[in-house]
Amino acid sequence: MDKTSSKKLSPRAIGVWRLGNAAGNAIFLGIPAVYYSVFGLNSFHFWIVIALSVIFLSFWVLSVFVIPPLRWKNWRYSIDQDEIDLLRGVLVSTETLIPLSRVQHVDTRQGPLLRWYGLSSVTISTAATTHEIPCLDQVIADRVRKEISTYARLAEEDV
Repeated sequence: MDKTSSKKLSPRAIGVWRLGNAAGNAIFLGIPAVYYSVFGLNSFHFWIVIALSVIFLSFWVLSVFVIPPLRWKNWRYSIDQDEIDLLRGVLVSTETLIPLSRVQHVDTRQGPLLRWYGLSSVTISTAATTHEIPCLDQVIADRVRKEISTYARLAEEDV
């Protein structure tokens, strides 16, 4: 993917991912408390509770404060008349090329967090699977959906 022609997600995606990760991973912070309530704090169990607390708190801090900016920095997409190119990944980079002749339909989607931030996700369905461009501004998401739909229609006419 050419970085000059690729586009980035909305910077507000970082906030969406932070809130989603904070809420979704908060349940893991309760595991040491449950362990404590079941086994108490004897000498062996004390160290288990401390180890679980440190591990899950570290994981929660990473998922809320470190991962979302890195994820946003590494997410790019580009659309041309032949294909859609998606590049993403923090530790493992994944690049997906979707031929426009394979696109069956394109949707925009908004959950409560995306709606709160004024963002939408574009989902691209092919016969094999569904791909997503997350966290685009609503206007840009509508524009991307129409652009992909137009290109897919042109690609279908060429076949």
